[in-house]
Amino acid sequence: METSLFYLLNASGGIVLFFLVYWLFLRNETFHAANRWFLIGSLLLAILLPLLPVRYEVFIEATEGAKTGAHTIADTFKNIPVFKATEESTTIFGWQQAILLIYLTGAAIFLLRLLTQTFVLIHLMIKYRVTSLNGMRVVENEKYGLPFSFFNVVFINPKFHTQDDLPEILAHEKVHIRENHWFDLLFIELLTVIFWFNPFIWMFERAIKQNHEYLADKGVLAQGHTVGRYQALLVNQLMGMQIIGITNNLNFALSTNRLKMMTKKKTSARRLIRFTWALPALALLLFAFAEPDYRMQELNEPEIANQPTSVTKTLKISGLVVDENDEPLPGTSVVVKGGTTGCVTDLQGRFTLEIPEKTAIVLSFVGKKTIVDDYMGILSGKDGEVYKRNYKMEDEIIGIGLATELLAVNNNDKMAPPPPPPPPPSDDEMFYIVEDMPSYPGGSEALNNFVYKMQNKLASAKNIKGKAKVLFTVNAKGEVSDIKIVEQDNDAAAKGAYAIASQLEDWKPGKQRGKAVPVKYMMHVEFK
Repeated sequence: METSLFYLLNASGGIVLFFLVYWLFLRNETFHAANRWFLIGSLLLAILLPLLPVRYEVFIEATEGAKTGAHTIADTFKNIPVFKATEESTTIFGWQQAILLIYLTGAAIFLLRLLTQTFVLIHLMIKYRVTSLNGMRVVENEKYGLPFSFFNVVFINPKFHTQDDLPEILAHEKVHIRENHWFDLLFIELLTVIFWFNPFIWMFERAIKQNHEYLADKGVLAQGHTVGRYQALLVNQLMGMQIIGITNNLNFALSTNRLKMMTKKKTSARRLIRFTWALPALALLLFAFAEPDYRMQELNEPEIANQPTSVTKTLKISGLVVDENDEPLPGTSVVVKGGTTGCVTDLQGRFTLEIPEKTAIVLSFVGKKTIVDDYMGILSGKDGEVYKRNYKMEDEIIGIGLATELLAVNNNDKMAPPPPPPPPPSDDEMFYIVEDMPSYPGGSEALNNFVYKMQNKLASAKNIKGKAKVLFTVNAKGEVSDIKIVEQDNDAAAKGAYAIASQLEDWKPGKQRGKAVPVKYMMHVEFK
């Protein structure tokens, strides 16, 4: 969902930028045909560029800090927007869900508006029937006073025009039909459904329709109709109202500017150079949407353990990494086991990595069980042969080892010693790209003391005895959420454990490549 929101915002930025180019440099020029292609083409670029970003390679040199758990590699990747950090909780209605609901409601309203307008016109075509007049398909109706065209059909109301006006009216609408202006209208109407929240999409719609009228006016006058008579016809239609957004209306954007445009001197061909102002806008968008393709660069250090010294063949792995819900897992670290070569998965959870033959790979992500693919270590094939692999990373529940035995010795509120540090990783797990686990304010010592005090307080106040195991999630905001009792001696112990977990302070959230992610924990609580 967050990916979709980012796309809408990025595309909206492109729409704004291209419209400003049109408004500042092109709207008053007489290059109406060129302006039409610019308006449609710039909209296409605005919506496609975020989907097809330019990629560039960035090589990161792994250092000894990567082995010791330093933040060198993680800091390098801090600003990579490669994946969404969603909370595990499905019971909390967050801001993202609220924004999505508002957006979908607006899109549904404007889609219903478009469908309704289309249905009304089709109904009129069936009710009044399509007839032929001067070689054109015409529907004479009593619902709308203004003449307008819809695809290749012209709608007119005989009560609101004279027979003498018909040649100019039909000539005007014939230009719309001949130049397929309906395609532009359908395209922009669909975009208003998707980007209804962006005021510049509505400005684009008005600019496209106004440019259509410039083209139609030019086409009418080119057929030999006099300027004065044609302008008088438009002025007579001035009181009509635009009803249908998906149609070309005869009096749309009728103003002194449109009347002057009919007699305005043709713009010099030299001013076509103004269209080049679109190039800086295009370059800016390409730069803004470009995505780095980070690759680990091998160290030239002889002391690196288990690193192959001579390689004659390489295998290419094309992989897909998903979570327990089969959703792509962007930002997953994929490295050669015991080495420094690696990469990260992209927005679709995919990666491609070249490794020496008979070499295992390791996949890791904060809060997920690490996967060691030893199957790759037995493969031997042709040089450059591609192997496709799919990986599903399951949630890892981190056990919190509270030093309850040490704390139980103290019957007062003295500070307890912290629990022993975890054992160092084995040689087989020598290298992983740095990922940050959540941390409690004040560290494990502060967590131990808080839980111990709460245990004593609840045990004495409510006479609670027994043990319980409580599962909770430290979400992307560092909040404790999704609290569940998974094991208990009795209801009192379960309620006490739940109360302790719910009163924990906010943590510093876990991070994958500088992006906050949720992590699950299991805490053992004992009341004596």
